Amino acid sequence: MEIRQLRYFLDIARTEHLTDSARQLFVTQSTLSHGLRQLEEELGVALFERVGRGLKLSQAGRVFKDYAARALQELEAGRMALADLASLQAGRLTVGVIPTSLHTLVPSAVAAFNARYPKIQVVLRELLAPEIEALLLSGDLDLGMAFHPAGLAGIDSEPLFDEQMQFVAHASHPLAGRVPLPLAQLHDVPLVLLSRRFATRRLLDEHLRAAGVQPKIMVEMESVHALIEACRWGPQLACVVPERAAALHGQGLSARGLRPALMRTASLLWNARTSRSAAAQAFAALLTASVKRQWAVPHA
Repeated sequence: MEIRQLRYFLDIARTEHLTDSARQLFVTQSTLSHGLRQLEEELGVALFERVGRGLKLSQAGRVFKDYAARALQELEAGRMALADLASLQAGRLTVGVIPTSLHTLVPSAVAAFNARYPKIQVVLRELLAPEIEALLLSGDLDLGMAFHPAGLAGIDSEPLFDEQMQFVAHASHPLAGRVPLPLAQLHDVPLVLLSRRFATRRLLDEHLRAAGVQPKIMVEMESVHALIEACRWGPQLACVVPERAAALHGQGLSARGLRPALMRTASLLWNARTSRSAAAQAFAALLTASVKRQWAVPHA
């Protein structure tokens, strides 16, 4: 079994089309077909089923896919370990980050990492928490930053910091103020919130239900920063966002905590089934330092 055969298999599983994979892998279609056929012969099973002009993973292919992805990730970790002997002079690091952290905490860590290890390519992907966990398990990410605890088995979660959710509105809003706002007062208040795709929104919904509050949701958006800007331009609207995001948009707005306090815990996420590359560990250390330096409120 050869590494190139595993790469062929995983790419075909992704594209479900020989022509597309051959083009992206820069090989001929016959070379790709031959490599796949050799792999299937060695394993003694068919990894794909033909569906029209495309291919679909067979039951055996679905089982083998996770093992193949982990094998390649381990090989990449080994390659990075050898690069570590040369003081991290080569390689690629892929990190998945939730949107609010990508725009607040991560940039300084990226700059520091690039200054220290300029020959390592860093790829930052803005993703939702469930996507980060799934891509860590599939081997497509080396490190993630999302929430604690993790939602999937096989993910190690290392808490970074606790963060309060805050009520944000225009300074002229009737509920603008400084003291914590009782959740009960959100009943029938026009709100602009994240969609239910976001873990933060689901967390808020749970707390509102527990408090017996029926929110009046006027707008749903896919960006925390868009929520805040909508409240800046719409004095009648309000939103609930992480305090770090609120702190970046203070002019003309009022931010209040909630009572009882609504907290979320940010964390670093790792694939528990594979080794951690030195590059990922170095980036995690810089990110942790960035959190402490910028906000001075590390997780207890």
